[in-house]
Amino acid sequence: MTSQQHGGPGDRLTMAGSFNGLNVLANAHALTCTVFLRTDFGREGIGMFGLIGGLLILGYGSFANCYPMFIYFLLWIAALICQRVRSFRNWRRGAMIHSRYNGYPFISKRLFPRMSELNARGVDAFLCLAIGGVLAQFSQPLGFFVMAGFLSILFSEAVMVEGTKRRLQTMRDAEIEQRYLAEQYKAGNF
Repeated sequence: MTSQQHGGPGDRLTMAGSFNGLNVLANAHALTCTVFLRTDFGREGIGMFGLIGGLLILGYGSFANCYPMFIYFLLWIAALICQRVRSFRNWRRGAMIHSRYNGYPFISKRLFPRMSELNARGVDAFLCLAIGGVLAQFSQPLGFFVMAGFLSILFSEAVMVEGTKRRLQTMRDAEIEQRYLAEQYKAGNF
């Protein structure tokens, strides 16, 4: 009788694992565009997404056989270094920035100064669409890569907004539970 080997729970592709993978790819691709549009990233705001983003640029550029993607990669590295230097300067000055903050939408806030930061982040996506459309006139693969930033920025921002809503809901539920427990404690019902 032969025994069958069954893989552990980590061997199966799950919906959560697929979503997390998609989220990492979207954040990495979004960073390939937002590094030009935003400032004041947190200490870890670039981190792993920066590494994967660089691999995305090089991989797509190689696959599409597009020399302008290599130039984009060099410009991206220069912008990334500038952002890291700025993050270090902010840290030295004692600025209170969340370590995973993915940047202040500097360009969008300059274009639309009265817009909230959250809405300005959405404008970043539309800027990628417009800039990518212009770049596509000169290099289609590069233009399409930047235009795809529209989807990746919107997706990553939507996930962040939904996560914030869930955390706020959890905090509100905890507040309600604590009030109830405090009332029960005061009444001696334990």
